[in-house]
Amino acid sequence: MNAIAPRARRFGWIASMGLVAPAAVAEVEGPVGEPLQVLTEPYLLGSWTRMAEIYPSRLIARGGAVRPLARADRKLTSVQYTLDGKTFTLEDYLRRNAVTSLLVVRNGRIAYEKYLRGTDANTLFVSWSMAKSVTSTLLGLLVRDGAISSLSQPAGAYVAELNESGYGDVPLRDLLQMSSGVKFVEDNFDQTSREGRAWIDGVIERRLPYNQTILWFHEKLRPPGTAFYYASIEPQVVGWVVRRRAGKPLAEYFSERIWQKLGAEHDASWVLDRPGGMEIASCCINATTRDYARFGLLFLNDGRVGDEQVVPAEWVRLATRPDPERPYLHPGAIEKRNGLGYQHYWWLWPDDDAYSALGHGGQWIYVNPRRQLVIVQTATWSPSAEGSGYPETQAVFRAIARSFD
Repeated sequence: MNAIAPRARRFGWIASMGLVAPAAVAEVEGPVGEPLQVLTEPYLLGSWTRMAEIYPSRLIARGGAVRPLARADRKLTSVQYTLDGKTFTLEDYLRRNAVTSLLVVRNGRIAYEKYLRGTDANTLFVSWSMAKSVTSTLLGLLVRDGAISSLSQPAGAYVAELNESGYGDVPLRDLLQMSSGVKFVEDNFDQTSREGRAWIDGVIERRLPYNQTILWFHEKLRPPGTAFYYASIEPQVVGWVVRRRAGKPLAEYFSERIWQKLGAEHDASWVLDRPGGMEIASCCINATTRDYARFGLLFLNDGRVGDEQVVPAEWVRLATRPDPERPYLHPGAIEKRNGLGYQHYWWLWPDDDAYSALGHGGQWIYVNPRRQLVIVQTATWSPSAEGSGYPETQAVFRAIARSFD
């Protein structure tokens, strides 16, 4: 920890600014990188479990009694799946895919829980893009409260600054479906592109607030609401709307309206663009595996926690089912290999009405309503493993689901 402390001071997370101090975690394998190293070996594991020490972060406070997850342990030794004509076991999968944790919850009870590579139940794992599903949920709360009148409203109606960009006249619905039509090339590794410079200037070097880089993007390739194109800037647009309409930081709003009601075991945190700044709405919540599972259970239970309707049931249905008016988003229409579709920052499966929050490098919250199943995975896939990792993860999740038949 002594080597980390200077970095923490340099990036300015201090309690007086309302930011989060690091949680005590197990001794994980691997070094902690600087901000530009976190997506490269050998820094993946060390960095992805200590992101609040690398970037400024804001506390997502838990509150009240922990809501226990009872146990109904199963060894899952019979789980097998086939990939490219070869058969593998669950243990094979864990080894082949750099998994750091895997948690299976069936009927609200923990059926399987495993931590690897020095992690444990107290380790905070970065969500990467799983945070997008949180951002869309926060917008859903504003719709319920009447702070957002309709998803047909353009983003610029709520954040006037967005009218200086190509996103100002884009309806919120299209932003939630990655269908803005605005030109944004999703490439996390090209530091010379406009998109790469937005991240460098807005988050790494802090030349300007990250939200201001949204205003760099004007060109439209197609009309809104006509085609899917994955663009991580679009959840940032939505996050700016949430911040403006909620009147408070995303982490605080998430804590008050959801995290404290879930009965989370641990405080979490959300990475900011600068000390005291704005949350990166497209990524980078830091939480434990069990608490990610509690968020999945919130959706599995139609937005309810116990007797309280935390998220409207109609929002859960809207966010996690195919849009009948937009077949280009349906499972199998976006890409053929994995067969996934898309809705409000959730990936839709073609079977069991299942859906997932997905994050770079192997982060998953998988919700299967038909089998009353939630699976959470954290991992450290290298960039070269991303393509093969998705179909293999889908295969093993399906095998796990079938094992409960």
